[in-house]
Amino acid sequence: MNLPTLIRSEARLLLPTYERQPVFFTRGRGVYLWDAKGKRYLDFLSGIGVNALGYRHPAIQATLKRQAARLIHVSNLFFHEFQAELAQRLTRISGLDRAFFCNSGTEAWEGALKLARALARAENNNGHKAKWRILALENSFHGRTFGSLATTGQAKYRHPFAPLVPGVDFVAFNIWTICSATLIPASARFAWRLFRAKVAFAQ
Repeated sequence: MNLPTLIRSEARLLLPTYERQPVFFTRGRGVYLWDAKGKRYLDFLSGIGVNALGYRHPAIQATLKRQAARLIHVSNLFFHEFQAELAQRLTRISGLDRAFFCNSGTEAWEGALKLARALARAENNNGHKAKWRILALENSFHGRTFGSLATTGQAKYRHPFAPLVPGVDFVAFNIWTICSATLIPASARFAWRLFRAKVAFAQ
């Protein structure tokens, strides 16, 4: 298999959702990757913040091999020994009470938006309409689901899929701008707290 063949195959078989770099990686070790021509790269990307574990670490290899011999996957309809342990570590690090496991950053952000709306409705005890508008950051990118696109501050990503989820206002990337904005709904405050927690998890 070579790079031109891969490019042709993906162009024929995959939806073109991302611009790909013309590099064909074949192996990695530590913080380095090698392409099919043997050129070495220092990995500053780390799976776009998803997997920053490096490559071929002996402890990780041993753990994966040991677990693969026992159990690879269990539906979250059932229990296994690691989920509560991971949740305990995450809540301790973040200072939050509970963890929500999901498959991607955009799913995490969708969860944050829904929790923000639910909190605003729960705190609406004065008989008025629940606050529902969301403040989002200009030039941001939260993913490709509808709620995440609606709060992504780049028109080039939103435009092809309009109309999106209503009620979103964009402000500059500056916490003082957010704090001084005339519209500070409870849902926006809650989403901002969750965003900070999301950043803490990523770091």
